Amino acid sequence: MRPLILRIGMLLMGIGLLGGAVGTILVASFKSIDEQVGTNGSAAAAVLGIGLIIAAFNPAGSVAWVRGGILYGLIVLVFEIVSAIHGKGFHLGPVIFGLAFSLLLIAAYPERKRLIGDNASSIKAPPLLGTPAAHEDKVEVEAEKPEPEKAS
Repeated sequence: MRPLILRIGMLLMGIGLLGGAVGTILVASFKSIDEQVGTNGSAAAAVLGIGLIIAAFNPAGSVAWVRGGILYGLIVLVFEIVSAIHGKGFHLGPVIFGLAFSLLLIAAYPERKRLIGDNASSIKAPPLLGTPAAHEDKVEVEAEKPEPEKAS
């Protein structure tokens, strides 16, 4: 049950953050999501920044954070273009900052193949409860348990 709750929680959090972000540049009716749900853009940026700072101590072991940093540069470019199209202006500073660091992360990462590699799909997610696969895994684990020794 916990894996399902985790997935649903992550999905809802992602939707909330994305909805708040969309409200700042695209759809005015979504703006209330950022204010009411509390998906403050500055807080989200702080989370990304803290994650990147921590990941800087072991970038090879934190490929997801490196990917997130690279994605930030691309997303900020898209945000600024959409913002300009909607008459809210184009800010060059965030675009230069985002793209420069995205390119730096790509160029400096020691194993570039891992950045776009298929290693994420090779990790087997645990099956959801109630599925036949979940039952099979449980049976295998129970079958592998050693029998307790009998006292003489």
